[in-house]
Amino acid sequence: MHLLERQTQLDELARCFQEARKGCGKLVLISAEAGLGKSSLVERFVSEHRRDARTLWGACDGLSTPRALAPVHEIAAQIAQLGSPLTRDGESGDHLFRILLEELARPERVSLVVLEDLHWADAATLDFVRFIGRRIQRTSALFIATYREDELSPSHPLRLALGELTGHHVVRMRLVPLSPAAVELLSRDSGRNASLLYRITGGNPFFVREVLASPGELVPQSVRDAVVSRLLRCSPETRELAELVAISPGRTEGWLIESVLGARQPAVDEAGARGLLEVQTDSIGFRHELARRAVLEAIQPERVRALHAQVLPILAQHGTDPARLTHHASLARLGDAVLEYAPLAAKEAARLGAHREAAAHLGRALQYASSVTPQLRADLLERHAVESSLANQPREAIASASAALALRRQAADLEAEARVLSLLSQEYRSIGEKANADECVTGAIRILENLPHGSALAMAYSWRSLLAVNRGWDREALEFGQRALALAREIGDRAAEAHALCNIGGALLGTDDRTGYEPLERSLALALEERLEDHAARAYRTLLFYSALTHDFARARQAFQEGVEYCEERGIFSHSAYIRAYYTACELDRGEWTHAARMASELLRSSEFTGVQQRITLLATLATVRLRRGDPGAGELLDEALQLALPTSELNRIGRVAAARAEQAWCAGRFADVTRESELGLRHVRGHTAPWIHGELLFWQSRVQPVGSIAERIAEPYRLMLSGEWRSAASAWERLGMPYEQALALAEGPEDALLEALAILDGLEAGPLASIVRQRLRKLGVRGVPRGPRAATRGNPAGLTAREVEVLTLLVSGHTNSELAKRMHVSSKTVEHHVSAILDKLDVHTRTEAVAAAFGLGIVKPDSSTSPAVSQEPR
Repeated sequence: MHLLERQTQLDELARCFQEARKGCGKLVLISAEAGLGKSSLVERFVSEHRRDARTLWGACDGLSTPRALAPVHEIAAQIAQLGSPLTRDGESGDHLFRILLEELARPERVSLVVLEDLHWADAATLDFVRFIGRRIQRTSALFIATYREDELSPSHPLRLALGELTGHHVVRMRLVPLSPAAVELLSRDSGRNASLLYRITGGNPFFVREVLASPGELVPQSVRDAVVSRLLRCSPETRELAELVAISPGRTEGWLIESVLGARQPAVDEAGARGLLEVQTDSIGFRHELARRAVLEAIQPERVRALHAQVLPILAQHGTDPARLTHHASLARLGDAVLEYAPLAAKEAARLGAHREAAAHLGRALQYASSVTPQLRADLLERHAVESSLANQPREAIASASAALALRRQAADLEAEARVLSLLSQEYRSIGEKANADECVTGAIRILENLPHGSALAMAYSWRSLLAVNRGWDREALEFGQRALALAREIGDRAAEAHALCNIGGALLGTDDRTGYEPLERSLALALEERLEDHAARAYRTLLFYSALTHDFARARQAFQEGVEYCEERGIFSHSAYIRAYYTACELDRGEWTHAARMASELLRSSEFTGVQQRITLLATLATVRLRRGDPGAGELLDEALQLALPTSELNRIGRVAAARAEQAWCAGRFADVTRESELGLRHVRGHTAPWIHGELLFWQSRVQPVGSIAERIAEPYRLMLSGEWRSAASAWERLGMPYEQALALAEGPEDALLEALAILDGLEAGPLASIVRQRLRKLGVRGVPRGPRAATRGNPAGLTAREVEVLTLLVSGHTNSELAKRMHVSSKTVEHHVSAILDKLDVHTRTEAVAAAFGLGIVKPDSSTSPAVSQEPR
């Protein structure tokens, strides 16, 4: 396993080792709390220097009564095995110390001595460390001793010994937890939420590794055993304190502990000294959330419930916030208290933009809602549906909204029934259930048109407009959008006005009418001005979608950056999920295929992306990258995408998937399939004004059969391609910034155009189309056709990014981390992350091996005029 964020320590150890080789020995004292990687660091260093030194190991054991000088005898026994003289049984410890000192002072070969877990050392072993520490500078040895700082009480014997070890020959090294960036790097292929992983582990490498290795467990058994073992060594009073602190995430106030347990200062001192709890002036908490959970799981369930019930009234009397009261009430199973506090907690969470948390609070209340009135239960269900929708949990939203709908109908509350139907319409659309979406919005409008016209009807008209927009029914979209806008302005409903403007803009842009940007941008400005968060998020999402559709990449990038920041700051994950998914299509069209594929892959693994529309977009992006690069797996992705797209009846989704399937068939020479796939898409497009997707489908159809006259409105670059004006088409694509399509147009030209296309395609690593272009060149009798990238180096071998190739190239020249940081104008930690990623991707362990792989794979070309000095150190 590669070590992250430990290069500084490895560099310091290497410096001390070089000093020892010169006859100036060093004692290095490495401290850290349990799990931070003391042993891993030392083992990595020793593995890299084993050939250059005599290595000797000793370890202290955590026995109730340690064996005297056990680790020292271990070291002595290894020297004896190496053929050196050794003390005889029965001789004094002082005699043994001096013999070992003589061995370490031998100048012919440096010694690398490791003594682990000094916190468990017996008194005689600590005497040995003192003895060696005062004399190490006169040896050719690097003596490394490790200990857990969290095991040292104020009176621990090791503290006294450490205080006596001073001088320039004694080096102290303290390891710290990993940063959030390092945890993200470790978890990047796991599908885990990196920020959550960091929060529950505190960056402790052992905890991180064990959680990643145990995907089905909340607290891995290995972590549980380690924490409980430490807990059992504490007094009963300290264990009782730890149990109370464990029932509350975060920190527990001193006044609450005293209210429940009384004065417990000795227990607090012991818990802090043993490293079990972190003690501050007015509160106590666990060092790691994972440790808290391990202790919590060790408590009997009845005891846990009793503790929650005990602290609840004390916290309520103290005016604690509703979210915390809900936590304790729920775990104490006090239904009345949950019904009192959870809706209040949800209201506050929603106000702060924490919609997932709001949905969770309401979900807890609903567990006990069978005892409340139907009216209150319907209110809770509808609120839960709204918050679940904003949190991108459409199926949960549908379940609660459906239950609320039944109660509204029983109560004959028509306006509330229509409101819930409008909500259900959009949730059904998000999971691809077209018929249910249509039925719900039609039902809402039918009810509301028979009631006094107001905001609910304006919104229902706007929802009907949105459904039409997504299906390419531009006339219907504009008609209902205008109805909604007129009514909203008549009654002064700014929210409905913003919603309607958004749909009108989308309807116009869907036909490639750029005047649609004006109402869309007015919608965004109005929503921001009025602080209508959901409407602003929807406007950002719509703006990105149509910017991507019309290939206005500058506008799309701005909408992406601003929209994601806006949505995620406010917890509106339903819209941020769409924004991220749509942006992968922009990156694909811009030729940033590696980034597009990486984004799509990561998002498909994420639990956030549950909507059908999002998944179709991501599958299509990833599949298109794979088919254009000739990578496996594109067909399976496109099969799933088509299966999801067809029930939606949304022409842009069906058309995009059909176009990709037609392109794949054409590249593979399956011309009958090209006809079938393009015709499938065209059936859904005909009768609609959709210039870009219509043009793309006609283009692929034209590859295998004549398309006749081009009467329909087609986007200009495709019209030029279909008319045989390949040079003008290539220029149009170039202006848009779409290199693959530019190469497609150039591929229809003579030799010079084909060569230009080939250069573009090789740069994109578009193997299948590049092969077709090479065949055309050879048919023209062109000699010396460029061979293109070798298979071994295609795609930046092992998936290295351009930045990682730059770092690797500099490593070949022998640059250290600090030199790389200065040269690249980044921090040393950033360089270390790059180096770690390179080692992972090349499947090597050291910089030396990485450099060898760089030459072997052709990433870096040998230069006979230089002889790079390659560092032998690991990361």
